[in-house]
Amino acid sequence: MQIADLTSINRFSTASGSERAPHIRTIVIIALLACLFGCSKPQAAESHKAAPPAKVENAIKESELATIKLSPQAEQRLGIATAPVSVEKVAQTRDFAGEITLPPDRTTSVTAPISGTLAANSAQLAVGTFVRKGQSLFRLTPFLAPERDLRVQFERDTANAQTRVEAARVRFNRAEQLLRDRAGSEKAVQQAREELDLAENDLKTARARLERFEQAPIAADVAVTIAAPRDGVIQKVFANPGQTVAGGSPLFEVANLSSVWIRVPVYVGDLRLIDRRQTARVNALNDAPGAPSRSARPVNAPPTADPTNNTADLYFELANSDGSLRPGQRMSVTLAERATEESLVAPWSAVVHDINGGAWVYENIAPQQYARRRVEVRRVVNALAVLARGPAAGAKIVTAGAAELFGTEFGTGK
Repeated sequence: MQIADLTSINRFSTASGSERAPHIRTIVIIALLACLFGCSKPQAAESHKAAPPAKVENAIKESELATIKLSPQAEQRLGIATAPVSVEKVAQTRDFAGEITLPPDRTTSVTAPISGTLAANSAQLAVGTFVRKGQSLFRLTPFLAPERDLRVQFERDTANAQTRVEAARVRFNRAEQLLRDRAGSEKAVQQAREELDLAENDLKTARARLERFEQAPIAADVAVTIAAPRDGVIQKVFANPGQTVAGGSPLFEVANLSSVWIRVPVYVGDLRLIDRRQTARVNALNDAPGAPSRSARPVNAPPTADPTNNTADLYFELANSDGSLRPGQRMSVTLAERATEESLVAPWSAVVHDINGGAWVYENIAPQQYARRRVEVRRVVNALAVLARGPAAGAKIVTAGAAELFGTEFGTGK
């Protein structure tokens, strides 16, 4: 269309003569400029759209990652072991926060047997001190000491009882003789027999009291020893050396921490989902996934709940022979649910993590050949990693030596 316009303009300029030539040249120049501007804008726009904002060169897909080829000697030296990925039925689990508590029967309170003055047996008793059963902790000196010499009293009581027995025996023999001579009655013999029996019982009691005294004599200035009733830790101290205490007043408490309970608050709407017969797995709050956990068995405890948070408490007993768990300590508790599911599982030892937190396994794709594969771990159940995605079931993955292969791939291994 533009070429046709220029041809018309040239014909018009030839037909009109020389007087119209300046005007024609001006029109031609304007038309040429308009044509140049109209053609340059689309070309500039097309060149601007063609240039991408970013360009990725040498991109590597995860399916084309490096393959590690080992010699048989290197594979043996690294101790490579493999296991297949499998599909198994695993119990669904849920994590909760629990609190370490003391069972009610693990705390023993010691009271003063009589009124007196306390004295330390060795060092002053302090809260947190570990004590052994039978260890002497206090000496208690009574206010009113017993009679200074009880031997005389016990011997006198024994002699009096012996005299009464002899007199009762004489009366009994006389009553029997009168009955034989038909000068007495059977009732008199029966009464004499009863008196003799009572006198013999009193003599037996007096002799036993004297015998006990001879085995463990009592002195007037003796102090009563207060000992620890069980192995444990001093939880509370209510009295100090030099203090006077009344009989029955508390002195200290000993807590046995060899086993503790863990209280797990569970939302009441989720209680029916939890399998309360299964043991719980207990970890510290900062433990990494797959770290060794403690086993806690369910126990019957007094029912408790928190109406503010709509939670009910489940209790589990936990061994604490090393004493590392303390009352009030927070722990992570994994409880099993009633429902189960089938899922891809792999040994947790096969999973390695990169610097960005990505999870990987090494698949044995051929003899002495290993490729790194990304996995997504949903949770860890005992020693198994439950996978959301990963290699197909049956794929052989490295369970021992995965960290060494990771170091070999990135140049940090030997």
